[in-house]
Amino acid sequence: MTPTAIIIPTLDAELGHATGRLALLSAGMDARLIVVAGPKRGFTATVNDGLAQLEPGEDACILNDDVYWFTYAWLRILSRALHSAKDIAMVCPTGKSRTAPMAKAKAIGAGLEDVGHIPFWCVLVRAEAIARLGHLDPCFIHYCSDNAYCDKAIANGWRNVWVKDVWLEHRVHGSGMIADWERKDLAEYNRTRTNRAGDVPRRGR
Repeated sequence: MTPTAIIIPTLDAELGHATGRLALLSAGMDARLIVVAGPKRGFTATVNDGLAQLEPGEDACILNDDVYWFTYAWLRILSRALHSAKDIAMVCPTGKSRTAPMAKAKAIGAGLEDVGHIPFWCVLVRAEAIARLGHLDPCFIHYCSDNAYCDKAIANGWRNVWVKDVWLEHRVHGSGMIADWERKDLAEYNRTRTNRAGDVPRRGR
């Protein structure tokens, strides 16, 4: 399997490590755990700190600290899907979340569907895509950086894929809702991008 790191951005190091232990126990493959804990700076900066710790050639699984149930071998299944085609930049599981991509899905094969946006409460990103696309855009504090990253991937010829046969349980908005950050990030996203028909920025993770 491709070397993989699980990045958990969190305000609570103990919770981050507990989620990480559960994730590794059910991953079905070896992975390195990167828990990024610190002051409330927002999702984007915290994730970027984790991405900066990746080893060359390492895929990155960004995982919120409020995911609490995993399909066994969830990471192995996601990794196989990610590497099933050279143009797939990132994959996400199915899960109980308002931000799941099902409504925009287009069938491409058994268990997989192309999607425009992937919610970054759980996403596995290919090392080559990270090398080409860079880190999340720091103009976003907490919201919309996942949408913007997905847009950038598609604009550069990559595909984003939903893996339908992997299920994770996620506390909806468990990572927090901060109204000022939400308004700022949504305004920035709308300013910098002309939405395609049917694309509506999500309110948060």
